[in-house]
Amino acid sequence: MEKRRVLLIGSMHFFVDLYSGFFAVYMVIAGLEPIKAALISSVASLLGDGLQPFLGFLSDRIRGKMPIFFGVVVGAVCMSAIGLTQDYALLFLLVLSGRIGISLFHPGGANIASAAGAEQKERSFSLFLFIGTLGLSFSQPYFSFFTSLWGNGASPLLALPALVLAFFYLLYSRMGIAGGEEETSLSLVVHTFKKRLGAVLLLFFIMVFRHGFVMTLAFYTAKIFHDWGFSRLVYSLAPTLFNLVGALAVLVSGYIARRNRAKTQLLFSLTAFIPFFALLVLAGGARILWLALACLGITGFILQLSLVPNVVLGHRLFPEMTSTISGILMGFAWAFGNLCQPLVAACAGLFPWAPGLLSGLVLLTVLPLAACLLVAFLPEPSGVREKG
Repeated sequence: MEKRRVLLIGSMHFFVDLYSGFFAVYMVIAGLEPIKAALISSVASLLGDGLQPFLGFLSDRIRGKMPIFFGVVVGAVCMSAIGLTQDYALLFLLVLSGRIGISLFHPGGANIASAAGAEQKERSFSLFLFIGTLGLSFSQPYFSFFTSLWGNGASPLLALPALVLAFFYLLYSRMGIAGGEEETSLSLVVHTFKKRLGAVLLLFFIMVFRHGFVMTLAFYTAKIFHDWGFSRLVYSLAPTLFNLVGALAVLVSGYIARRNRAKTQLLFSLTAFIPFFALLVLAGGARILWLALACLGITGFILQLSLVPNVVLGHRLFPEMTSTISGILMGFAWAFGNLCQPLVAACAGLFPWAPGLLSGLVLLTVLPLAACLLVAFLPEPSGVREKG
């Protein structure tokens, strides 16, 4: 594994994901209406992440540095600018533009990380995702702390670190998006997908269902801790805990994925979190902070054990176009998964024992359980793996 390449592209992933979580905590800080804010987030994600297969295809054709460079720049600048306004239309344009930049980065970044792993794709890709998830973990407290000191109007300054790294990459790095000897074309994509269409559809919908629950829980974590009556410090740090332990799980999963059946790992991840999530609901309602945080962390750890095997199976199916398959499994699937956010807001208060947004989150646990049914139809890893 070429660790320097993985660490450099991982550092850029850190900043891309750092900016991607700003809007969730800004919703609370600015007092935005949850349903409107959720619609902005989910629709922007649907449009931005929904473009990832196309952007991944372009990355496989263009190759080189430019998709990575422009993805980091556009994502950082647009997402950092949200503190300038509380106008919902303008916020939508900023978040949408930021999501498009983030979506441009991810397929190419996944291509570089996977290629740098050679025969250890699980390890290199898990390290890439781990560093990115660390960025997401610090996203909300980073935005909250900076704006509490300097005001929301200073938020565009938050883009500066990412811009410095992006220009360093453009001017000094030799690392770029690579591909097979045959140039990627639409006909090649269609022909190749036909060979493994069933497995790809299964992996796609498993990702949709798992991501829908994981990211919706992450999106509303600050809000539900706020509604439980905890302080701004607590509700700002709670999503960080959830994402940090998730990042650790991503890193660990890359190592255990090569020693265990992928189906077993997926089934465990998609079911074992349920008792800890149930205890989280009870502990939060009783305002037992340490127990609520512990259950939140364990829930996030278990859920994120399924991310790496889900994506790397796709990389092994399509080694000649990993940017494209990453766009499908990490972007297109995420776009559909994020549609769960307004659904949770619409189902608020449905169950008396789960007040507010918790009712929607409880209802949403059917998604990972549905994903388990699809896992049963997946081929064994040995049946789909190819050298790459």
